[in-house]
Amino acid sequence: MNLLVQQAANRETAIAWARTKALPLWYDHGWDSLKGGFVESLDEAGQPERTRVRRVRVQARQIYVFAHAAILGWHEGATDRALEGFDWLLANCRSGGNGPGFVHKIDADGAVRDSRVDAYDQAFCLLAMAWIYRLTKDSGVESLISRELEFLDDNIADRKSGGWREDVLGSLPMRQNPQMHAFEAMLALFEATGERSYLDRAQHFSSLLFSKLRHPDTGAILEYYGPDFSRLGGEKGDCVEPGHHFEWCWLLLKYAALQKLSPDPIASSLFAWAIDYGLDSSGFVVDQVSSRGAVLKSTRRLWPQTEFIKANLAMSRNGLDADAGGRVDAAWDRLFGSYLSVEPRGGWVDCFSEAGRLLDGSMPASSFYHIFSAISESVAAS
Repeated sequence: MNLLVQQAANRETAIAWARTKALPLWYDHGWDSLKGGFVESLDEAGQPERTRVRRVRVQARQIYVFAHAAILGWHEGATDRALEGFDWLLANCRSGGNGPGFVHKIDADGAVRDSRVDAYDQAFCLLAMAWIYRLTKDSGVESLISRELEFLDDNIADRKSGGWREDVLGSLPMRQNPQMHAFEAMLALFEATGERSYLDRAQHFSSLLFSKLRHPDTGAILEYYGPDFSRLGGEKGDCVEPGHHFEWCWLLLKYAALQKLSPDPIASSLFAWAIDYGLDSSGFVVDQVSSRGAVLKSTRRLWPQTEFIKANLAMSRNGLDADAGGRVDAAWDRLFGSYLSVEPRGGWVDCFSEAGRLLDGSMPASSFYHIFSAISESVAAS
């Protein structure tokens, strides 16, 4: 079978899995039919774990999934589920009861369990708003977005670096991850509204990546920082997650396309570094390495494998790597042969050891965002 035929076959397999297995499963069992809201996870039998404390970022991620699915026409109930989820988010997860800002964790009754206003959560809530606006074109959602950004500018934004602090208290250590997802949210807001001010905001985060977030000698993206994104000592300060290299690569190439610019060479550099140091002998992306490429954590969670697919799709689409298409097909084979080969179909498992031993058989709802965006990126690349 030639490469183009194989790519088409894998793409159709992934789309069919999303439409006929995953979306129905998570529509039925991923929603709390008793009290509303998305559940944090399913158990190994595919049943909702309703009593688990819920992270607000997971509510936002599931809203994204169903809003995107509705736009693609992949599930007849997706619009209703996205809007139900958004209404529940606004009713139960706002800081101070009616916002602005969103809390960190809630319980099944909607009671706040952790009131921290965390930058990572705010980025995903903005992503959810972008997709709800894209789905509905509701001016009320647009007003809500403006109010949230004003709050973030006043309470989270770090004027000196151009990035975001960890939370409204300025907790430490600082992380690159909220910066990356804020960058993603700004791109989504631009795609939803066409307002170029969001691309201007996105540029602050890409500039931060170029100036502060990469190791000065190796170019690897570090995970943790001190004040003003200064270097931390020890293993924590030298921690690199290859999955985030792939995620940044995909986002930087998307940013260049939206700006109608040539791809920045840093995208290819991040990609090449992660290919060289972030894969195990079977081709899976490992969880953590050092800035010099020494493996710190050889386990392999699900989400980095999906970011590997997205980055390779983007590299292939931009003509930047002749081998990227073949890597995508091999990666889909690995996913369907391991993480997604569980019952009930449409579910997944989260983590394996380097030797392939299952370490976590739970089905975290948070993974759907990663899987679905990889599948939708495959559609966009076709």
